[in-house]
Amino acid sequence: MPSSPADAKRLPWCVIGAGPSGLAALRRLREVGIEAECLEREDGCGGNWYFGAATSRVFASTRLISSKSLTEFTDFPMPKAFPAYPDHRQCLDYLRSYARAFQLEPHIRYRTTVDRMEPEETGGWTVQVADGSARRYGGVVIASGHNHVPRWPSIEGSFSGDMIHAADYKSPTHPVTIAGRRVLVIGGGNSGCDIVVECSRHAARTLHSTRRGYHVVPREVYGRPADLRGERLLRMNAPAWLRRLVGLGMIDRTIGLPWRHGLPRPDHRLFETHPVINSDLLSLIDTGQIEPTGDVVRFDGRTVEFQGGRRAEIDLVICATGYRISHPFIDARHLAAREPEGVPDLSLHLFHRTRDDLAVVGLIQPDSGQWGITDLQATLVARMALAGRVSPRAAAWLYAIRQRPDPPRSIRYLDTPRHALEVEHFSYRRRLERLIAAMDRRLRRPHQA
Repeated sequence: MPSSPADAKRLPWCVIGAGPSGLAALRRLREVGIEAECLEREDGCGGNWYFGAATSRVFASTRLISSKSLTEFTDFPMPKAFPAYPDHRQCLDYLRSYARAFQLEPHIRYRTTVDRMEPEETGGWTVQVADGSARRYGGVVIASGHNHVPRWPSIEGSFSGDMIHAADYKSPTHPVTIAGRRVLVIGGGNSGCDIVVECSRHAARTLHSTRRGYHVVPREVYGRPADLRGERLLRMNAPAWLRRLVGLGMIDRTIGLPWRHGLPRPDHRLFETHPVINSDLLSLIDTGQIEPTGDVVRFDGRTVEFQGGRRAEIDLVICATGYRISHPFIDARHLAAREPEGVPDLSLHLFHRTRDDLAVVGLIQPDSGQWGITDLQATLVARMALAGRVSPRAAAWLYAIRQRPDPPRSIRYLDTPRHALEVEHFSYRRRLERLIAAMDRRLRRPHQA
């Protein structure tokens, strides 16, 4: 295991980004006695949930698609007064309450954009910010998120109407007016489905283009969040086939399976794509307020041609086609980023394989709530940082773990860019919890392997 010089071990750590992952990382590092500060480009914390900030991707009606109890941090419950699926305002209030509760604000430098970070030969990193100043740190946690660079679809021809990405969509009136227009939404993910539902209530005509059929899961099943019902089966160690059988039955009895609404049967089994959580989409298809279509083949002025030869006149196209992974402030070779999507080669989507002074927290897309899982990621990173200072054997043990191939996924996800960061939340969370417990045992006995 490469060892860091003593001076690097004494330096503070840097956390890039004050969203949910960055706040958790800052808290957990300081909790174990590692001095740390957070660099945040906006004027307040909250990351993606800071509606109105330049880097926020939520829109006015956004709310969680995972229930609050499966989203919240591990030891900081959301208020009981919150609904099962809080909206973005409540989420931001919760995140800022978390920052206050653990006195994180004094350690966050707002309006500070990271321009570059470079490794030092003697250990640690030098981080340069937009004003030209630079500081050396003993380690860096990248927690800047992965919803920054929109991925645009590659479609033949040109469109003469308005076209925006979901990254810029904020409401039926901003940045463009929806009312009375013929709108096409491209993309079958949660943002695409939420936007097309909202547009259908204002537009003169609303079309929804997807490449394949998807399983759609309601937010609630018999008055209880659907993900909590699924969680119960996971805790019972129910096999995947049984969970699928029960899940399909519950979906059919609540909103109906897709093919009962005239949609194509999915080309994959339930759980093999990131879940689409929506209670309104299928009923609006039934009433004709949303017209499902296949993939877009060509633009010709305002005429859109779809797979199968169908054509439609469209005024506005909204591309809910995801994001490209981007960390512009660090050379891709330092993260061993894999093309074409730029996914870093990280152990457990978290650790650099060979460096003990670099981690990326929050670079996952779990099939459930995320903040509690990134809290566990941050807890494990803090143990790595502490071990580097007080327990070489614990550090060596975790280093050896990071050299091993990641355990095989418990679910086979579709091989698409959308699933490059997908993790099955239950098994991934258990893996993190076991590693944290193992590190804690070794840190309590720093002179034992």
